[in-house]
Amino acid sequence: MKIKKTLVASMALVLAASMGLAGCGSNGANGSKEAKTADGKVKITMWHGFSEADGKTLEKIVKDFNKSQNKYEIDAQLQPWSTIGETMVTKVTSGDGPDIVTTGADNGQGWSIDGTFQCVSDFYSDPQYETKNYIPNVVKQITYKIDGKEEKCAVPMGYAPTAVWYNTKMWQAAGLTENDYPKTWDELLETAKKLTIPGKQYGIALPDYGWATFLKGNGTGVYTVDGKASLNSPENKAFLEKMRDFYKGGYSIKGMDDTKARESFESGQSAMAIVGPWEDQAATDKHIDHDLFPVPDGNGTYVYPDGTKGSNTGSTGLYWWVTSQVGNSPKKKGIYEFMKYYNSKDKQIEWSLGSAYPPNNTQVTEADLAKRPLIAKIAKNTDHSYIAIAGLKGGFGDISATVDSLSNNTVRKDTDISQLLETANKKLEGYLKEQASQD
Repeated sequence: MKIKKTLVASMALVLAASMGLAGCGSNGANGSKEAKTADGKVKITMWHGFSEADGKTLEKIVKDFNKSQNKYEIDAQLQPWSTIGETMVTKVTSGDGPDIVTTGADNGQGWSIDGTFQCVSDFYSDPQYETKNYIPNVVKQITYKIDGKEEKCAVPMGYAPTAVWYNTKMWQAAGLTENDYPKTWDELLETAKKLTIPGKQYGIALPDYGWATFLKGNGTGVYTVDGKASLNSPENKAFLEKMRDFYKGGYSIKGMDDTKARESFESGQSAMAIVGPWEDQAATDKHIDHDLFPVPDGNGTYVYPDGTKGSNTGSTGLYWWVTSQVGNSPKKKGIYEFMKYYNSKDKQIEWSLGSAYPPNNTQVTEADLAKRPLIAKIAKNTDHSYIAIAGLKGGFGDISATVDSLSNNTVRKDTDISQLLETANKKLEGYLKEQASQD
């Protein structure tokens, strides 16, 4: 497969910026089979975007891997999450990009189809790499049909399901116990109403962004698994009408993005928030007593590829991807050895405790994560979590913006919801048609 010219052209605008990134192309084309360190090790260039505690943890794992053997040397380079994908495409096109990169499964499929990434089914089929210990649902998210053949195209890196985090003092003050954990989306909204104190606290800090997961859990979703627009439906309309009434009732602040919602929860302004595992450390740092429970299912009719319905549990799905410039060069073996090392039981315990991401390895137990019990608790949600916008070749920015506009207007305006759905669905059909035309 060759990288599509249309994709390369779309990335050309970022070339000037990417040329200035530190460490890029310092020893000629990173994809060169002859790239060696001064002491003769095969040099492997890694790109990632982790800059806080997770970054320090990853850095230590990489250093330990480099010390553990004398054949390979991984050069881990920090890149901005906002541009890592676009810059990577441009660099790989010229053979001067990373050999292994961390990015999400949402755009990984398109880059696997067009040849920017090379799939790694052979990694999974070789018992020496111990992939039998990987969580099946995490692997399913990066299993695609490429040229008519089912391929596994990435390796788990940082897969983080969401959960409902709650302020335990506010929860207890409202007379609630663990027996009151909501089991449905409607029960969650009712719980938020119980936790609301007008003029003092909100029941939940719920952004009016990122509702693709909720539209699947409570309606017909944004598009079907075969890429057909499914926004404009009675089920989605009923869900949006319910949510408009909820916000009008004053149970959540309007106009928040994820950052503002987290700030509301961490400041004690709101009693609940739907967030990934990193909220544990953030709430602790803000001296908010907290706990979590699973995001309850809805009554949606959307069917995920595995047959699941109703899940409102989203995820941040970051994976290791091998770029096409690696081919069958000696770097490939080194990358495979690193991915095995990274996902081993011991290193996954180290990763989870240091980064707050749940482990990818099924051998890791709750006892292994005793120092961070809430990370062990949220890990139970992994099997029932899904990437919100996935299964498409591209266009994620446009699709996400369309869904965000729909939810924003639902919450902040009084425009007829049927009209909002019709407008959004037409835009979505256009984007999906455009992607299909690139076959």
